[in-house]
Amino acid sequence: MDLKVDLSEFQYFFKVISKNTVKLIDKSVDAYNSMLELDPEESKEIHLGMGENLEKKGNYEGAIRIYDKILLTDPNNVSALFKLGKIYTQLGLLNKAIEVLRKVTVLDRNFAEAFYLLGSALFSVDENREALDALNRVIELNPGNADAFYKLGLINDALLKPDSSIEAYLKAITFRPDFVKAYQSLGFAYEAKGMRDEAVKYFKKSLELEEKNK
Repeated sequence: MDLKVDLSEFQYFFKVISKNTVKLIDKSVDAYNSMLELDPEESKEIHLGMGENLEKKGNYEGAIRIYDKILLTDPNNVSALFKLGKIYTQLGLLNKAIEVLRKVTVLDRNFAEAFYLLGSALFSVDENREALDALNRVIELNPGNADAFYKLGLINDALLKPDSSIEAYLKAITFRPDFVKAYQSLGFAYEAKGMRDEAVKYFKKSLELEEKNK
């Protein structure tokens, strides 16, 4: 006899468990706070740690609730805001990610990773000018950031500025000589300029690196 399993029942069951787990976590932290008389800063650190653990387990809903709990009492908590922006980016909720990451970069002008995530998210929603500003700030803070140069190249490609994109891609491979995507993009950029020999050279290099990395 065939047994038919109603997957929706399981999905509902695990969703309930997930929600109750977060409630239990909240109650546990509140209990620790009262028993140990933790000050607000210690409480935030506990919540941040719990949020990180939930992220690692793929429980993004639970992590978001933890970070939101921190932000209720400390709306300018850079760590919680950044972690929230990172989760929104991973979930493809780019408008939410951009809103949160903009706030992070106002609060902390030296947070290179936040500027990088902001620039990447802005590029994904075609806000190219602001994305350029964010990524240029990354490079000011970390001149050897190959990923930021690569993203700058992609944005300049989108803006039909092949010379600027080539300059950025060349910087990327200077700082990361095995950056396969940068070599491929250089090939396309030179192809767009009608420089076939240069294009072939970089396409070949990207293939060599791909073969080497197998």
